[in-house]
Amino acid sequence: MVKQIEVLPKFEHGVLTFGEIPKFQYRRRLSDELGDRLTAEDAVRMLDMMLLIRSFEEMIIALKDGSHKPTEGFEFTGATHLSIGQEAVAVGSMAAIEPTDLITSTHRGHGHGIAKTSYALCAMRPEQLSEFLGEPVGDRSPEGLLHAAIEHHLMRTVAELLGKEDGYCHGRGGGMHIADFYTGHLGANAIVGGSLGIGAGAAMACDKLGTGQVVLCIAGDGASNNGICHESYNFACMAQFRNGTPVIFLVENNQYGMTGQQVGEVTNVDYLARRGAGYNPEMMHAEVVNGMNVLAVWDAVRRARQTCAVAQGPVLLDCLTYRYMGHSLSDLRTTYRSRQEEDAWRAADPIDSFRAQIVEAGVMSEKEIEDHVEHAREDVRKVTDRAVHSADPDPAEITRGLFTDTTSEGIGEEWRTVEVLKQPRAFKRDAEGKIFYRHAVNEALTEEMMRDRRVILYGEDIADYGGAFQVTVGLLDVFGRERVFNAAISEAAIVGTAAGAAMAGLRPVCELMYIDFILMAMDQVGNQAAKARYMFGGKATLPMVIRTTVGGGKGYAGQHSQSLEAVVTMFPGLKVVMPSTAYDVKGLLKAAIRDDNPVVFIEHQSLYLEKEVVPEGDDYTLPLGVASVRREGSQVTVVAYSSMVPIAEQAADLAAQQGISVEIVDPRTLIPLDVDTIVKSVRKTGRVILVCQAPYTGCFPQHIAFEIQKHAFDALKAPMSIVAAYDVPPPMAQPLEMEHIPSPEKVAREIAAVCHSEAHAAA
Repeated sequence: MVKQIEVLPKFEHGVLTFGEIPKFQYRRRLSDELGDRLTAEDAVRMLDMMLLIRSFEEMIIALKDGSHKPTEGFEFTGATHLSIGQEAVAVGSMAAIEPTDLITSTHRGHGHGIAKTSYALCAMRPEQLSEFLGEPVGDRSPEGLLHAAIEHHLMRTVAELLGKEDGYCHGRGGGMHIADFYTGHLGANAIVGGSLGIGAGAAMACDKLGTGQVVLCIAGDGASNNGICHESYNFACMAQFRNGTPVIFLVENNQYGMTGQQVGEVTNVDYLARRGAGYNPEMMHAEVVNGMNVLAVWDAVRRARQTCAVAQGPVLLDCLTYRYMGHSLSDLRTTYRSRQEEDAWRAADPIDSFRAQIVEAGVMSEKEIEDHVEHAREDVRKVTDRAVHSADPDPAEITRGLFTDTTSEGIGEEWRTVEVLKQPRAFKRDAEGKIFYRHAVNEALTEEMMRDRRVILYGEDIADYGGAFQVTVGLLDVFGRERVFNAAISEAAIVGTAAGAAMAGLRPVCELMYIDFILMAMDQVGNQAAKARYMFGGKATLPMVIRTTVGGGKGYAGQHSQSLEAVVTMFPGLKVVMPSTAYDVKGLLKAAIRDDNPVVFIEHQSLYLEKEVVPEGDDYTLPLGVASVRREGSQVTVVAYSSMVPIAEQAADLAAQQGISVEIVDPRTLIPLDVDTIVKSVRKTGRVILVCQAPYTGCFPQHIAFEIQKHAFDALKAPMSIVAAYDVPPPMAQPLEMEHIPSPEKVAREIAAVCHSEAHAAA
C-alpha cells in the first residue's frame, strides 16, 4: 500500500500563531429571541425545567435532613451531589440539542438527566409516550399524557436515588449512575472524567454509522485535569477522522473540583477553554460561556451542534457556573469558600435572572411564575412519595443485568460488508491444513469484518505496520482507514472510546499492544466497560473486544512480560479468554466479536508462530466458557491455559516416561470458567497440578483451586499444587527469566511429587 501521509523535514523560520477563543459573546435577552429563535412556549418550558431540577434537589436536602418524611422511619442513604445553581447549564444545553442526540453525564448529573429525558418526551408522539409509560393512551389529552410521562420520568429518577426497583437502573446505580438509554442518556459517571472517552467513542460511532446524531459529553472542571480528558480530546481531534467527530465537550465549570479551585490553585489558566488550543488548528472551536444564563448556554450549544453537524467537530465549551452547596451534603464548604463569594454568585442566580426576563418580555406575570414554582414543588413531592413507597429490588436477583446472553448471531445480510478496497488475503494451509496462530487471528478478524460492517479495529500501530507482532497486516488494505486505524498511545482513550462506540451501535475490537499497558487503562476497563451494563440496570449493551498479549522469554523485563490475566478477572462484567492453539484462537475470537458483552481477549506472543489445523469459513466459532480436554489421562489432572498448555504437554510426555498418566484440561476462557469439565477430570484422577505464567500470589489458578476443593474435595487423593512464576517482576537476564517461567521439567517434577505423595503418606 502506498504511504498516505508523508512526514518530511520542514525547518522554516517563523512563529506558531493561535486564533482567538471567544468568551461571553452572548448579549441578547429573551425579548430579542422571542419570535426569532424561541417561542413563548419554549421560554416557559426552560423555566419549568429549571424549577423542576431545583425542586428535585431541594427535596433531596429535605429527605436527607428529615424535614420531609414520606413515611415513618424513613432514612435517606446514598450519594448527595447537588447542582443547585447550575440549572442553566443542564436546561440550556438539553434545549439546544436534538431529542435523538446522545449525552454522557457526571456524578452531579440529576439536572442533566431530568432535562434530557424531559425534552425528549416533549418531542414524542402520543404512542411513544404511551410506550414510555407502559400504559395505553386512553382518553388523555396530549398535554395530560406528556405531564404523566414527565411525572413518571421524575419518579423513576427519585426511585433510582433511593435504590428502588422502579428506578432507571433498578437500584443498581443510584444517584451517581443514572442512565436512560430509551432517550439517549448513556449514563452519569461517578469517576471524575470517566465518561469523556465514552462520549468520544459514541460520537465516533454516530459518524461511522451515519446516524446524524451528536454527542453532548458533559464533565466537570475537575475532570479537565484528568488524563482521560486530554486523551479523549486528542482522540476526537485525530486528523484521520476526515468528517470530524460530532462531540461537544461541555465543561460544567462550577469552580471547584471538590474543594480545589481551578483558577489560582490547581491550574495556571484563567479559562479551561484555553486547553482547546492544544489539540487542533481550530482550537476545538473553544468558547467560554456564561453558564448562569440559560439563553447563553442554549445559544452556544446550539451553534456547537451545528458545527458538529457539518463535520467540523469536536467543540469545547467552558461554561462558568457555580454550585451553591458543598461537594456533598456532608461538605459544609466554609473551609474553602467565603460568604462574599457565594453571595456574588447567588446574585447571578440562573432562575431568578431568567424569571426577570420572562416578566420583562411579557410572557408571564410574577403571579403566574409563582404558580409554576408551586406546581414544580408539588410534582416533586408527589413523585417522591410514590418512589419511597415503591418496591425494593429482590436480593434473589442480585446478578440480574451483569451479562447479556445475546449475540450478533443470525444477523443475516443486513450488516454485511459489500465494498472493500481489495479482496482479503487467503491464508494458504500447508499439506496438513495448518496455519500460524497469528494468521488465524487475522483470518478471524477479516471474516468478522466482512460479516458485519459494524466491526472496526483500532489500536497502537495496527494499521499500516500491522501491529507489533504483524498480526493485523493487510487489514488496512482491505477495509481502509474508516474501519482499521491507528490510535495514539492512549490506552485509556482506546478502551474508553471502544466502550462508548459499543454503547452507540458499533462492535469495536481495540488492541493494547501488551497487557502490561492495560494498567494505563484500568479505570476504563474496570470502572467503565466492565460495570456499565450492570450499573445501568442491564440496559447498556457493550459488544466490544479488548485484544492484548502476554509474553515472556524475550528478555523484555518487568513492564513488557507480565501475565496480568487475574487482574481483569477481578471485574464482574468482563469475559476473559486465553486461547492456546491456532484452532481455538480463531473460533474463540469470532465468538468474542459476536458476543454482546465486553471481552478481554489475551493472546500469547510465543504462540503466534505455532501451527495447527484451522477451519476455513465464517461459520466456524467456538463457544465461550467451554474447556477442552487436551490429553486423556488417569492419574493426575494438569490444568493449564495459553502458552502453558504446550508446556504441560511436554511435561506429560516426561511424566509418561515414569509411567504416570496425565490428563490435561485447558479452560480456554477464564471468565466464564468451565468448572464442570475441570471437576469431572479431577474426580477421575484425584490429583491436580495447576500451571500458569503469572506470579504465584494472587494468580488465577488459586481461584481454580478453590473451585476444585469446593466441588471435588472428597475426590482429592493429595494436596493440589500450583506451578507458577516467582513473586518478582519478570527479570530481563536470560538465566533469571528462564527460571522465572514454568518449564516442562519443573511441571514434570511437580507431577511426580503429587503422584508419589499418596504413597509417601501411606508409608
